[in-house]
Amino acid sequence: MGKKKGMHTDSAENDKAVSDEETATNRRNRGGPATGHAKDEPADSADGTDIADSEEIDIEYLDDDSSKKNDFDPLVRAIAGEPAPEAGADVSVELSEAQNQIETLMRERSELHDKLLRRQAEFENFRKRFDRERSEIYQRTRAEVLLELLPVLDNFERALISLETTGDDAEALHQGVTLIHKQLKDAVTKMGLQPVESVGKSFDPNVHEAITVEPTDEHEENTIIEEFQRGYKLGDRLLRPARVKVAGAPER
Repeated sequence: MGKKKGMHTDSAENDKAVSDEETATNRRNRGGPATGHAKDEPADSADGTDIADSEEIDIEYLDDDSSKKNDFDPLVRAIAGEPAPEAGADVSVELSEAQNQIETLMRERSELHDKLLRRQAEFENFRKRFDRERSEIYQRTRAEVLLELLPVLDNFERALISLETTGDDAEALHQGVTLIHKQLKDAVTKMGLQPVESVGKSFDPNVHEAITVEPTDEHEENTIIEEFQRGYKLGDRLLRPARVKVAGAPER
């Protein structure tokens, strides 16, 4: 602290000397005598020091290193209150780009949301239309099948009425049932129904169901020798397997 006081005293003497020189110069310019002190200035002390300036003032000076002022980074400048033009411009550009990206994403989100709603509506309409068409196809197919079977039902009714009027005529009954059977067979064949061939054919587990195996030497082994229930296919689809008796190896 003592050194700083001495520095202050020397600085005051230097400032006073500079002031005296300026006063003398001004007086010479006005034509007056150049004296070292003005009349109203206080007298110096015996040691050449101004009495007013000899009072010691406790002042602490901070180093003013202005050359390092520009060495601070933008964040320190911003905290110190000093604007950082380049950093501020960069932040403004980044904020503008971020705002544009947000607006673009919001616009894309809105478009995708609208597309999703339209797709959901289209799918719902498609599902309803599909269900309606399937129901219509089912009803139409049933109607076609029933239309094909109605004549068979009519013939059964006629056969019953005929039995009531003609009595026990076995030949007429046989002919009537034969005609009805043929008519029904033609109707289902027209719809694509096909019987599974069985008797005399080799056993096929894909279309046949073996009810029993009979050992015999009259037929080759694994040959179908009797049919208990006829099987049917609709196109390539098996509706019902044929239930059969299969020939086995004779007992020794």
